[in-house]
Amino acid sequence: MTVPSASAVDSVQQLFERACEMGASDLHIEPDATTVTVRARRDGVLVPMESLPAEIGPRLVGRLKALADLLAYRTDVPQEGRITAERSGVGVEIRVATYPTLFGERAALRFDAPETAAMTLESLGLPTAALAGLRAAIERPDGVVLLTGPSGSGKTTTLYSCLRHVAARVPRRSIVTVEDPVERCVPGVTQTQVAPAAGLDFARALRSLLRQDPEVILVGEIRDRETAGIALEAGLTGHLVASTIHAGTAPQVFARLLDMGVEPFVATTSVRGVLAQRLLRRRCPACTGSPVCTTCDGTGHRGRALVAEWLEVTPPVRAAILARADGDTISAAAKESGFRTLRDEAAALVDGGVTTKEEVDRVLGPA
Repeated sequence: MTVPSASAVDSVQQLFERACEMGASDLHIEPDATTVTVRARRDGVLVPMESLPAEIGPRLVGRLKALADLLAYRTDVPQEGRITAERSGVGVEIRVATYPTLFGERAALRFDAPETAAMTLESLGLPTAALAGLRAAIERPDGVVLLTGPSGSGKTTTLYSCLRHVAARVPRRSIVTVEDPVERCVPGVTQTQVAPAAGLDFARALRSLLRQDPEVILVGEIRDRETAGIALEAGLTGHLVASTIHAGTAPQVFARLLDMGVEPFVATTSVRGVLAQRLLRRRCPACTGSPVCTTCDGTGHRGRALVAEWLEVTPPVRAAILARADGDTISAAAKESGFRTLRDEAAALVDGGVTTKEEVDRVLGPA
């Protein structure tokens, strides 16, 4: 593939092409004392691509910076940028983030997946009950819908699907977003990217947006008490708000909000529902893990399936939250109304032959 004598232009282009052929979502260029390791993330797992001489690293990162319009002479600070689909040479947009390390700059690339750019709610693969609950929540004129899950769990794809659904259902509504970063443009939606260096964080942007007469607001992430308070208050005052928040499960989202200082009454009154999700690798349709399988390169998996849990504020859940219960207690209360956990939904996928118990344990942890 890439060799020491190859130009940086050719080397980077070959890496892009190979990553796209593999169906990779991310590409990592990692320098150490003697080599530069290139790894690709496919189906959520990093796999090795190349091990190159150390002197190639600066050339590769320099080329990436040029394509992403970053400062090539600054190697001592992190930088972020985008390579447009036209400039990438592979027809997809690529986000680039560089980071200084002991042995040179590390680069992480995120490839925009064209197949997810226009996914509908129905095509996400949500469980039937979760799909119905989520659709009903975002079709209401007010309230808050929260998504949770770790990085790489597909939250952004789901959030954009919700946004497109709302925009298509009532085209004349005023829809605005605050994101970090804006990952893709949605027709009919006014989108803003936060700029912390300029003082425009989520909380400040959200306060300003509420004076722009919005009807629907998407907040990229609730990270602190102030943003949580403004978002939930907006849901109480006639706005539909959708956002993400980091928590392990849907019930733990309410525990997280309480830890942030949100009053239990506000949480139970404003939040319509919480969706927690993960992505599980699918069993390879062409083999059983044979090392000679060209479909999955011997991994036994190809593609990913969505597993999700949907939690609504039923009377038992409301009572638990008002009592400031922890996530486990809220989960137990939710089960009184038929709540199905991530593990319940994952077990159904195992029974259906979609994935394996080993994959479920890898993503969710041992039962």
